[in-house]
Amino acid sequence: MSLSVHSAHFNAILSKEFSKDRYIGPFSQAELETLIGPFQSSPLSLVPKPHRTDAFRLVQNFSFPHSPRSGILSINHTIDSADFPCFWGTFAAFSFMVWGLPDGSEGAVRDVSEAYRLIPLHESQWPGTVVRLSNDDTFAIDPNLAFGMSPSGGVYGYADDAFLDVARYRGLGPVARWVDDHVFLRVLRIYLDGHNRMRTLWRQLAIEFGGLHHSGGRLWYGGHDGGLAFEYDFIEDFMHPLRDHSNVSPRSAHDAAFHYAAVDIDALSVPLGIPWEPSKDSPFASEFTYTGFVWDLRARTVSLSEPKRVKYHAAVHDWLQRRVHTREETEKMHGRLQHVSSLVRAGRAYLTRLSAMLGIFRDKALVPHHAPSGTDDDLRWWLRVLSSTLTSPIRGPTPIVDVPAFSDASSGVGIAIVIHDRWRAWRLLPGWQADHRDIGWAEAVGFELLVRALLSWDACPHDFRVQGDNQGVVEGWRNGASRNVQVNGVFRRVLDLEQSHSRRCHLQYVASGRNPADGPSRGRYPPQHLLLPPVPLPAALSPFLATVDIDEPFRGVALPYPAPSDASRAYQAHAITEDLWARKLHAAAATSLTRD
Repeated sequence: MSLSVHSAHFNAILSKEFSKDRYIGPFSQAELETLIGPFQSSPLSLVPKPHRTDAFRLVQNFSFPHSPRSGILSINHTIDSADFPCFWGTFAAFSFMVWGLPDGSEGAVRDVSEAYRLIPLHESQWPGTVVRLSNDDTFAIDPNLAFGMSPSGGVYGYADDAFLDVARYRGLGPVARWVDDHVFLRVLRIYLDGHNRMRTLWRQLAIEFGGLHHSGGRLWYGGHDGGLAFEYDFIEDFMHPLRDHSNVSPRSAHDAAFHYAAVDIDALSVPLGIPWEPSKDSPFASEFTYTGFVWDLRARTVSLSEPKRVKYHAAVHDWLQRRVHTREETEKMHGRLQHVSSLVRAGRAYLTRLSAMLGIFRDKALVPHHAPSGTDDDLRWWLRVLSSTLTSPIRGPTPIVDVPAFSDASSGVGIAIVIHDRWRAWRLLPGWQADHRDIGWAEAVGFELLVRALLSWDACPHDFRVQGDNQGVVEGWRNGASRNVQVNGVFRRVLDLEQSHSRRCHLQYVASGRNPADGPSRGRYPPQHLLLPPVPLPAALSPFLATVDIDEPFRGVALPYPAPSDASRAYQAHAITEDLWARKLHAAAATSLTRD
């Protein structure tokens, strides 16, 4: 928002920063250059604080200019946020944490007040954080971490991780955070020993089969269990057991039934100087709102909060009434729907055009633009999704069955799928390479046809993993979307198939040399008696594919499953309940609900 329009709010923020000794100055340009040498200031704007219409946050646009201009680079241009990683709880990681809680557990949410402003910057960084106070020759040094700087989340997170490590060492938790929002979970004392046994198992999984991972600006423990039967995502290593603090200090009878209470959090945070924002405190309860989602521990469900659902629905409706939009409007819409995509699996596949629109603005943030063709259709899909309550069961460890199923494509011949030793192939028809259809699209179609073949089988597992040798398709499916409009269209159809069959498919990369579908995709076909049953083509594919001709009548075969005992372990299909670690997990889950 314009500083001139909201000058009173801007001046109030400046007064507050100076009164708290968080700004150094004011100085003229000459005075400041004498003190710190050449400096660079970034544009300022005011952003409304969440759930407030009368409060604003001052944000410096450290990404301006978005493209190098006259040799000037933005402050963020030279900083890689991945160099400042920290732990933070994704939707999946927090779901896992909540899933593992015994009955009767509760959660409390607490927010650190002005979190970034608590972190001082080394004086060597000051030339990049100068604030221009007015159009006159007036400047100030901002010596603290600020919103808008790409590594801010990681720099603050590094300090916050230390606080959470101390909390876990004291036996408080489980605990997770998203930026400065913290959720503290607690269990009934009667289940404490059993839950700690579960945490011991998770520590083995985290350390022995996963280990520490660093991706972008995030750290986490995760991977697969020893038999590749399920995936997991942890935000701690479970080194320390939860401890009973109920006798440490006076508390209510209700609080005394749990292993710790709010008073125990304060006993740790106050001496460390952690300033909680009282107005945002959510006391311990079986239902709480965290990151905009309502977590119901009793029902074990997660929902988009009703105020947010109504707000987002209205925002999409309003967007569709206008022909052009600013970058701020586009960023806000994209951020809201990306948030909901944590709960709506198909959501990311309906954000690609909105994402592409963000790249249109560059340095012309205030100039309204038309959205890419098809964006309104995507948003109408979102309008339907947001028309009713969004609730989902809280997912825990995902049991995945590895099916010996493969797909491949060759631009010169066609597409093939192989399930164990059975196969099916299609020729690519002339003209298929048009409208952004390329080999990536053909590989994605192979994946789709493989999924269709498996879903035709009554005994298809709920979660299953197949393999393909196109890294772009594998990564795109893992991310839930592709920037290629045609590949993304394939993903949307597969997501529809998942929903209609109540199944979930996982795609894993396999080297071409180990892909049994490589040969038939190039026209080297196995014997005809090993053909899979026909796979009906959807209308969207029939103009571009033709089933490989069969010279003899088709002899139906049942889909081969599971793999023979002599198949390699990587390709064997096995249920999670048959896996050693799965048995341990289920045993630990049972004992965690047992009173000690």
